[in-house]
Order: sequence, then structure tokens, then C-alpha cells
Amino acid sequence: MKLLVDIGNTRIKWASLQSGPIESQSFTRSKTGIKASLNSNWKTLENISSIHVSNVAGDKIAQQLTEWTEKQWGLTPTFVQSEKKRFGVTNSYTQVELLGIDRWLALIAARQHARQATCIIDCGTAITIDIVTKYGAHQGGMIIPGLSLMRESLTSKTNNLNNIAEESDFKTLAVNTQSAIQAGTLYTVTATLERIIDDLKQQFNNRIRFIITGGDAEQLKPLLPTFIAHYPDIVLKGLAYYARQGDRKQRNPQETVEAVEAVEAVEAVEASSLPEAVI
Repeated sequence: MKLLVDIGNTRIKWASLQSGPIESQSFTRSKTGIKASLNSNWKTLENISSIHVSNVAGDKIAQQLTEWTEKQWGLTPTFVQSEKKRFGVTNSYTQVELLGIDRWLALIAARQHARQATCIIDCGTAITIDIVTKYGAHQGGMIIPGLSLMRESLTSKTNNLNNIAEESDFKTLAVNTQSAIQAGTLYTVTATLERIIDDLKQQFNNRIRFIITGGDAEQLKPLLPTFIAHYPDIVLKGLAYYARQGDRKQRNPQETVEAVEAVEAVEAVEASSLPEAVI
């Protein structure tokens, strides 16, 4: 069984690569270490044959993961890196390695079977926005502060807001500080995203689809246009392309054709559920 791992700034999302759609699970990680979380969540996993990883959390976390998997399963993870070109996608960055690996993998997954340009909005600690054409050309993107960064900035820089709760009931017009911060940050982010979406629709003559992903996507979706498709496992889907490479090299030609056709049939069904651009 191949293990796919997406290590973010606050959470680890993972899935096993088998036939059928990817079904992910996730758990929170501490800022300083992950071994305790790995023991709690992966100790009972068996028959792992390989581990492919997207990691934006730095070298220390990568080293801890490697030490744990080598001790537990005798396997060294493969940490995927951004490249200039792979799977039909061309990286627009001059220094290709500076494009975050999560963004690169999302571009790869989004481009497959796309009939028009695609905008990926990844709502994590920071919100990244990337565009890829139907021909696989990365057009660039932008990065804005995410909800948690905005809220932390307010609470850490303002004396009277130091003990604000992380979550509270959402109200447009708040009557307490917690709700006021939640509403204000939600509207700040969604208003920014709506303006970006409008500008991109104009730039691409409405021939562009929009995908939202990331840990804060569920909070933002109700305030965003309904034509934006939620694609929560897009990074893992991009990672799966790398994990499948070895299989395609090892199988004989007929087996390879059958395997690729099976994978692409599943992905085509998933892609068909994503709406076309609203024109």
C-alpha cells in the first residue's frame, strides 16, 4: 500500500493509494514535533510499500517523519519537490523550487482533464492563488494572509484582544469581540477573493473554472459564489501522480495501459463533477 502524506503548517492529511477515489484523513500536528501524532494515528497501519510526501513544514519535521517511518516500517519517504515541467504542467517560476510543493501538486491535479483554465484557491495558514491553462502553462499566482494569520495579527498586536477565542458563532453584525474578529476576517478574505475572481473572469473571457481547497475552505465557502468547486484532496491527488510513476515503469506495457486507463477513468468522473465557468 502506498501512503500519500500532505504536511501543512498545522495539520497532516494522508491517504492510502488504492483503486477508486482518494479518501483522506487528517490530524493536527504540533509546531515542534510530530512523532507523538504519528504514533497515535499510524501505529496500526500495515503493509506500507512506499511513502510519498508533500511537506511545507520544514526540514525538522521532514527529519522526524523519516526517523519514524524508518523505525516503524523500514521505509524512507520520498519528499517530492517542485520541478520545471512534469505531467503536462510547466512551472512559471524562474527558480522552480521556490514554488511551494503544495501549489505545484495542486496545479498538476487541476490540469488533468481540464477543458479550460483553472484557478486554484488554497485556503491554509496563507491563501495561495494559482492559475494553470488547459495546456498546462502555469500563469503565476499570488499569496494573501489566511484567516488564522489575520486573527493572530489582531490578537497579538492589540492589548485588549489578547485572549480571544479561536472559534465563535458567526454574525454579520457582532455584539462581542470574538464574533467581531471572526466576521471581520471572513469578510476581508472573501471580499478579496471575490474581486480576484471577477478580475480573472474578465481576463480569461469567462473561460476559467475555480477550485477551492485547504483547511479554511469550509468556513469561506458559504460567503463565496456557488460556482466555486470544493476539491479538498487536490494536493494528495497531485501527489498520487508521482506515487504511480514507479508502477508504470515496472509493469509490462499492457498492464501499464490498463492501470493508467483505470486511474484516468476515476479522475475523469471526479473532474466531470467540477462545474464549468459561469458565462
